[in-house]
Amino acid sequence: MNSCEDPYQPVLDSKYQQVLVVDGMITNGPPPYTIKLSFSTNVQVPENVALSGYEVSILDDQGNEEVLSELEPGNYVSTPDGMHGTVGRKYKLALQSPDGKTYSTDFEILKEPLGIESVYAEVEYQTSQTVPYQVSGYQFYIDTYTAGSDSTYLLWSMTETYQYESDYLIFYSYSSDGILRTVTNSDSLKTCWTTAKAYPFFIENTLALSEPRFTHYPLQFVDTKTRKLSIRYSLLVNQLSISEKAYQYWNGVKIQNTETGNLYATQPYQLRGNIININNDNELVLGYFMVAGLAQKRIFVNKPEASIRMYYPVCELNQVDYELYGFMFLGPPPEWPLFVTEDALGNRALPEQHCIDCTLNGGVLEMPEFWEY
Repeated sequence: MNSCEDPYQPVLDSKYQQVLVVDGMITNGPPPYTIKLSFSTNVQVPENVALSGYEVSILDDQGNEEVLSELEPGNYVSTPDGMHGTVGRKYKLALQSPDGKTYSTDFEILKEPLGIESVYAEVEYQTSQTVPYQVSGYQFYIDTYTAGSDSTYLLWSMTETYQYESDYLIFYSYSSDGILRTVTNSDSLKTCWTTAKAYPFFIENTLALSEPRFTHYPLQFVDTKTRKLSIRYSLLVNQLSISEKAYQYWNGVKIQNTETGNLYATQPYQLRGNIININNDNELVLGYFMVAGLAQKRIFVNKPEASIRMYYPVCELNQVDYELYGFMFLGPPPEWPLFVTEDALGNRALPEQHCIDCTLNGGVLEMPEFWEY
């Protein structure tokens, strides 16, 4: 049978470009709190357009207010010893643009956080979209305590940190002065740590549960196609107790991000957050300022046992790497310095630099303060 696809290019209304986007929250966790302001951009050429020069304030229902400082373009941060989110108190966000527009949210109560009983990982296999076989990895699960209300709304966001290594040691460094120097600490660029947000987020409510708690609820799955599980991995789980209105917003975001491309998918619709222009409620503002009770738990896992296959690519020296070492002296490279390694026989080679310098894969050399072995 023959079939074809006709690509569909929707005509997007230009009024949805350069729309104010607000991202931030206040919790019962310790300050500082961060509010990020940006403009929406063209979907064909996405970019981060930070908004500077705004006056950003967090207010509570007892008349307290803190004006946030813009530490970098578009990032507004409270002080570490400033306003501290308190359970049972109400908070709102207020913004004023450089051209005089005023934006605000309604007051929203900071809910009592639901506690996390445990976070744990199990080795599982899942189908991959990029390879024709199931890939191993760690599936992370969470158990919560019992909520005090049958109508509890939860959002889980996560931050991952992992330790990894480059494949080669550094034996020599070739600098811009044309001198090849012996490197004393050959493992100085071998071990790195990377910290980043883990995607996606997860959102649930307890309305349909016989008991208002979650057990063995699946969160993040981390596969073995990258170096994340090559040595040691840590997942910080943030469990946010949120309002029904916040739940409806983020559940809509989840549906639009996941239920697309099939016959029975929900039609996309405009999601409106809780920020409005107080003088023009017809102005579209994207994003949501959350007021949430926060519970956290961190878990560490080591590389899976030897019987679990790792699928991440490994650098291997080839003839070109040995030849590039000789060519290295013929002309200046795009960047200095160049790092040279040796094989078991003492032959020198110039591999791709990300294979010898772990920082070129996005990590840092400094071990995080919370890291445990």
